[in-house]
Amino acid sequence: MFPLQSAHVPPRKKRRVVAVRYPVWSSYCPQVLEGIVSYMRENEAWQLVTENDSYGEMAPVTLDENWRGDGIILFRATEQELEAFRKNEVAVVLTSTEGPDGGFPRVVPDNLEIGRRAAAHLVECAVRHFAFLARGETFYREPQFAPGIRRYARQRLKGFRDELRRYAIEPHVHYLKGRPLWKPTSWQEIQAEVMSFLETLPPQTGLFVVDDALAAVVLRAADALGITIPESLAVVGFGNDLIYCYSTLPALSTTPFPGFEIGRNAARILHQQMLGGKTAIPSLTVPVADVVQRDSTDVLAIPDEHIRKIVRHIRLTAPRDPIRVSELPQLSPLSLTTIKALFAQYLGHSPKQEIQRVRLQHLTHLLAHTDLSLAEIAEQMRFSSVHELSRFFFSKTGKRPSEYREERRRSEPVPFPAGTVGQPENGHRKSNADQEEKNPEIHSMPLEDLTGEDEMPVANGVKQPAKKHRSPRKGKARDDRKKRKQSVATDFRDHFQRKVHVRDIERG
Repeated sequence: MFPLQSAHVPPRKKRRVVAVRYPVWSSYCPQVLEGIVSYMRENEAWQLVTENDSYGEMAPVTLDENWRGDGIILFRATEQELEAFRKNEVAVVLTSTEGPDGGFPRVVPDNLEIGRRAAAHLVECAVRHFAFLARGETFYREPQFAPGIRRYARQRLKGFRDELRRYAIEPHVHYLKGRPLWKPTSWQEIQAEVMSFLETLPPQTGLFVVDDALAAVVLRAADALGITIPESLAVVGFGNDLIYCYSTLPALSTTPFPGFEIGRNAARILHQQMLGGKTAIPSLTVPVADVVQRDSTDVLAIPDEHIRKIVRHIRLTAPRDPIRVSELPQLSPLSLTTIKALFAQYLGHSPKQEIQRVRLQHLTHLLAHTDLSLAEIAEQMRFSSVHELSRFFFSKTGKRPSEYREERRRSEPVPFPAGTVGQPENGHRKSNADQEEKNPEIHSMPLEDLTGEDEMPVANGVKQPAKKHRSPRKGKARDDRKKRKQSVATDFRDHFQRKVHVRDIERG
């Protein structure tokens, strides 16, 4: 017999230790972790570490500048933490737009695209007016949360405005003042400011709120004011945070946060650093998906999904393209005869009338709110000539375009779409965001200058009272809303604190 040979067991390869740190108020961490684990399965297994509070069942973990490991994926960080990680050769990837980066790469959602998709969605909803709401500044006690001016809000606003400019539309913009969120009364001040802003918006406004948490505040404030959603105010957020989306009534429409893709890409870039790659790896913006429509923007109460798709196509495309009715069957499996019958059933008019209605609405907007010549409008809307444009407008209104435009100029300044400051060359009032794009130093200005609340609109060189911007809700209805606003404080506070904690209001 041969003696038994002891098998040689190679030593177990030591795994890299990688930490993931997200704030307790962020709901994105599980999605990011899924993406990280997906990358690990295809490449290299790591030992993952997260901060936890298991109430004594596990050893507590603190991820700060004293932590030692191979790499760390952070939401945000302080300059001191980043410097310590660099000194100790810890690879770092950040996943928020805010705060310092210390020369380390970021992996963040495409904020410009978030704004563009929100605008396109609201255009499809055929709302008449557009608005944007965000935090201008956020105050935290904890420095790792990067208190201060919010870049992601301004990036999302830029995308929102860029898309609306394709339709010569200028949104109404409001930044909330910065407040110390650790104070127990901050939520009441935020609620009051949101309610005051909503009261300035005219009916049939589409509002893009910078994230779902703040959008939930908007929906509850609208309910307290008696503003119907989505008939009077259509609201879309960002994040697809189901706690906020479904804890409101109606449910919130939103663009999903690309957490899985951010996690995979953050893991890939972190791995490059840990393998000895350069830390000066370019930052990455991750594409976002289409808006998930729920009740807060469901202004098309049409049960047939094919007709809803066709109507949205018409409302998005017809302002710039004279769609042919014969092209509509290409968008669905329905025949043209069926499409016409269903349009009559659900909308009360034909597809051709819907196309003409959308084009007339956009043409009227361009005549009233821009200084574009008729030739420029005809080219933009793809009329064959100025004569065709004029004939179309006259057939629908009984007026020539020049007559209508002159009547509008003799009447009072249109209160919306409008910002708050100045008068640009194209005829729109400039919002505070206009000033911001041209003056980068605005990021260091006080919040009072960012919100522009103390400014008055300018019309014909004369400052007008701010109340001119308020929607034409008058008389008893407005008085009733003011009384409700004063009386709902206690009930709203209790409900609000149960559902949305004031610190849980940032997703950037």
